[in-house]
Amino acid sequence: MRRRGALGTWMVALAVAAGLVGLGGAAEGADLKPGAWTYGAGFGFLRETPDGTAFALNVNAETFLIERLSVGPLLQLGFTGDSTQVGLSGQVKYWIDIPNTQKRLRLTPQIGLGFVHNSFHDGDTSWLIPIGVGADYALTDTLNVTGTFLLNFTNLDTRRGSADVMPGLTFGVRF
Repeated sequence: MRRRGALGTWMVALAVAAGLVGLGGAAEGADLKPGAWTYGAGFGFLRETPDGTAFALNVNAETFLIERLSVGPLLQLGFTGDSTQVGLSGQVKYWIDIPNTQKRLRLTPQIGLGFVHNSFHDGDTSWLIPIGVGADYALTDTLNVTGTFLLNFTNLDTRRGSADVMPGLTFGVRF
């Protein structure tokens, strides 16, 4: 039964990622103007979950409040052989242009606040504070590649595993 649940979770995760790809074009990849929306997804790893290292899928949407400052939701999914983890937070990012790159490369320090649930053994839900930095490189006017490192602070305890700090690294795209 556990395998069917994991397969269903994978299908939902892929559907969400595919839906975000379909939303591409709402804002140009390099557009940081107030009111512009952008969407992204990334794959990677999340360490130190209650069940060890997990395969990670992150999906985000954000709008720019002012030039260089964006806010929006971040959905973090983590999958191991015995657990599924779902984290949802509101993120704030500041976009810093790297000199001599024609505004193609940007650093994005970020912080957020939300909730996380892990299904390992008894399962648990806790607060979530993701803090980290990303790199965003514009390949074209509408497609960027990204790399993001997050430290996820939490208080998960599933009785057979716990997590206080979960470092994660993902690579993906932004539209």
